[in-house]
Amino acid sequence: MDTVLFEMAVRTASTLPTSFSEKVTDIAARTAGRLAFDVRVEGDYRFQRIAGIRYGGDIGILALSKDGQSMDSCRVNGALASFIEPLESWNGLSLPAQAQTDILGHTSLLVAALRNAGNLPNRSAD
Repeated sequence: MDTVLFEMAVRTASTLPTSFSEKVTDIAARTAGRLAFDVRVEGDYRFQRIAGIRYGGDIGILALSKDGQSMDSCRVNGALASFIEPLESWNGLSLPAQAQTDILGHTSLLVAALRNAGNLPNRSAD
């Protein structure tokens, strides 16, 4: 999956008047990816949701801003697999099992790892 194609799909979906989840689903469909996860981010100063789209060994990451007006995106390879795997596994659970499984810590760890790797902004957008 080409990074340029992913970024083009993100830009196109960003302009649609749909929910974040619908945008993520649209991007996955347009780019022949598979939804890996779509989760809420608690307590972050910049993001309210984060989602991943699987492309073989790579993951396209989308992060919705706190105000819901913009998305940051990046592509990561297997280097962050240990942070992504718990979220991807959670996504495969039934809804009752998801409701009983706390993943907020895993979500925060992924956001921090993405920031530390330089894939997501470190400072708030003032």
